[in-house]
Amino acid sequence: MAIMKRELISFAAPYRADIISIRQSVFCQEQGVPLALELDGRDDMSKHALIQTDSGHYVATGRVQPDGHIGRVAVLADYRRLGLGTEVMWLLMGEARRRGLPRVYLGAQQQAVPFYQRLGFQIYGERFMEAGIEHRSMEYRLL
Repeated sequence: MAIMKRELISFAAPYRADIISIRQSVFCQEQGVPLALELDGRDDMSKHALIQTDSGHYVATGRVQPDGHIGRVAVLADYRRLGLGTEVMWLLMGEARRRGLPRVYLGAQQQAVPFYQRLGFQIYGERFMEAGIEHRSMEYRLL
């Protein structure tokens, strides 16, 4: 599998349906997050990373909000452990850096904390629950 496109886009047609499809597969179907929680009204204000394979399938996404909050990072199951999550994160962090933000931050699912630590994110604060899943607050200093 080769990556055909890596893009930073707004939440608009024709990409909206692909972004939602990836997130529904990962968060709603795999993890049981209700769709009402997944679609939180923050997509229109965010920039979204979207990765497409050479076969034309969109397989990974994530978003960064104007204040540097990264979220909704998702890679379809068949495409995990190929570095696509890292590519999504570098795209989102690059966008935040271009905006001159001093940091990016996120709420990492506990099982994903080692992934974010490998990218240089640091834990801060206490554990918290979101959508019935344990999370940790993490940040990465850009400046």
